[in-house]
Amino acid sequence: MNLPVILDIALGLIFIYLILSLLASEIQELITTLLQWRAKHLKDSIQLLLAGGSETEESEVNEAIALVQKLYQDPLINTLNQQAKDRIKHDFQHRNEPKLLKDKQSAPSYIPSETFAATLLETLKIPELISYVRNPSEETTTNLHMILSSYKELKTAINDKNSDSYKTIQNIYGDISENDEFKKLVQGLPKHVPNNLITSLSVLAQRSRIKINNLKEEMNQFQKEVETWFDRSMDRTSGVYRRNAKGVSILIGISVAILTNTDTFFVLKRLSQDSAIRSAITQSAIQQNIIDNENARNQFKELLGNASVPIGWQNISQQFEPLRTSRGNSLNNWLLRIWLVFKIFFGWIVSGLAIAMGAPFWFDILNKVINVRNSGPKPTKYTKDQPSEK
Repeated sequence: MNLPVILDIALGLIFIYLILSLLASEIQELITTLLQWRAKHLKDSIQLLLAGGSETEESEVNEAIALVQKLYQDPLINTLNQQAKDRIKHDFQHRNEPKLLKDKQSAPSYIPSETFAATLLETLKIPELISYVRNPSEETTTNLHMILSSYKELKTAINDKNSDSYKTIQNIYGDISENDEFKKLVQGLPKHVPNNLITSLSVLAQRSRIKINNLKEEMNQFQKEVETWFDRSMDRTSGVYRRNAKGVSILIGISVAILTNTDTFFVLKRLSQDSAIRSAITQSAIQQNIIDNENARNQFKELLGNASVPIGWQNISQQFEPLRTSRGNSLNNWLLRIWLVFKIFFGWIVSGLAIAMGAPFWFDILNKVINVRNSGPKPTKYTKDQPSEK
């Protein structure tokens, strides 16, 4: 078998993988959209972030869930939601989504870090608390770290003047006994705020304090620190989602391989033996606009509908052809049948793993193989000052 034939076989196999990868990608995207996997994963990740991680107490997790619900009701995040338009899609969502996502709108699949930071700080009413900070004296400089450290004590303090909490916040906000507006603000603070969240924000505030020594400027730096904190957490979350999505893509790839009866070993055999099939698929592969060209896609569908193409259940009899030509006894035929079943199954697995690699991967490989196949001798370049050799 010479090199051009090997390249044509490789080209045909890669092209089949590419087409089936596109189909698998569409299926996975449809499932992801219907089940709102991205939105659910994002929401769960934010809950874990605010709770302080997965290994936290159940009470912290519950408070984080309640706080995230409040964040998602904020107009800045609520406007990122995508309303389900299809009634079937809407009903399907409501049957399969967890309780937290069963609302009028689907949850957002992406939240910018600036939006998250601004929404979180506004929900915790940190900017409003800063506006009530008394003028710092020369002896004591109020900072964000102090404000956040006393955050959980505010409601206790305004209800009990004799408590240690009252003395603590008095150093920050001054005499609050007659300040009805401040009391109203404190009563409006969210009820469910995880202690781990306040601890994390206090650490970020301390970092801001090191960089900037002015309360108002420190607030701007603090918001940037919260944005960075969120971005880094989402980077890790994206990695987890990609790993989970890869597992799903492998399952979908194997399912597509079984449903289309794409046995890699049988495909290789037919491509190597049948030059007509090899030529037809190769010509389709060379049409690199098949992904964007509807006519090219229709032509390939007609090619796939032909019984001679080495994928599809119409080829199952050919896959078991060695049984008809076998002249052994019943035991040998039985062993041969087991071997053929195992071979077909393993061929499906190989095809499924290849399909799970994704269309972009096979498209890049396809272009490289086409370039190798079509490359010829490098033409000699001539200039006006360098006449051609005769």
